[in-house]
Amino acid sequence: MASSEQIAKEYYDKGMYLVHSNNLEPGIDNLNMAASIYEELQDYKQYILTLRGLAIAYGIMGYDSKMLHKCLNALDIIDKHHILGAKHFFYTTICNRYMILGDYDSAANYGKMALQDLEDHGDDFPNEPHSYLVACLNLAYCYLHMHRYAEAESYLKRGSEIATKNDMHHHDLSLSVLEANLHHRMGDNQYVYDHIDELVTFIQNSKITIQDYIEDLKLLIETFCGMKEYDRAEAVALSLDSSATIANNIHMKLEASKLYMMVYRNSGDTEKYQQACVRFAEGTIEVADTEATQHLLEMDTAIALSIADTPIELL
Repeated sequence: MASSEQIAKEYYDKGMYLVHSNNLEPGIDNLNMAASIYEELQDYKQYILTLRGLAIAYGIMGYDSKMLHKCLNALDIIDKHHILGAKHFFYTTICNRYMILGDYDSAANYGKMALQDLEDHGDDFPNEPHSYLVACLNLAYCYLHMHRYAEAESYLKRGSEIATKNDMHHHDLSLSVLEANLHHRMGDNQYVYDHIDELVTFIQNSKITIQDYIEDLKLLIETFCGMKEYDRAEAVALSLDSSATIANNIHMKLEASKLYMMVYRNSGDTEKYQQACVRFAEGTIEVADTEATQHLLEMDTAIALSIADTPIELL
């Protein structure tokens, strides 16, 4: 018979796999089960890692209050139980959300807090080089959009060194796109053309979330549009659109529509922009209808189970 630790680990592993596969609601269900068991076992290190997974999932879904609640809950537990070297997980999650919302000053503040926690206490928790790499990438992204290119270049160089030293490749696209965008902003478009093969091989790595992947594609489109390479920018959106069709993923289709809108707004193609807007609106309705159907099914199932457990004389 499996132990509670084994059962919790199975829920955790499955939950994180589902979140990275963009199957968010079942991922959250599994992570909630894992969190309950870890809390009961008083395994607070695994508990806070599970809270981190939940925070990431809620962030992807745009549920900012739920995401922040999980982060603050975890930070409170970390302080209460004197766990060192784990705060960066939650500073990074908050940083990522601020980045997506376009508040780069706040994002950079949390990004620096994450990196500082790793530098001060990284060895006190089972941290991996990946956490250091992500902290550097986030800061590079923030400083790019704050037009502080020297700082962006410094963090990008540091991130690249971490990836090379540890033979990590799951953020190769992020590194390539950030490097290209930096050179473009500094007036060196030739660098982008010289490295075009690295940029167009945009395949999502299973170790990063769909949200991170889409942010990479957005920055790539931003770079191509800035260079007035609108056909290349459109090809990036088409790539995501094709992947969404193959996966039959309506949420990813919606993200592809946003990318098309971004391209055509920048190119000035009014007709295609309007078509992309209509497609986005129709996709939003489809997503809402699908979610409503799923919620009705869940309610009906819960009621049916409740009735099945109710003594016949009480019905």
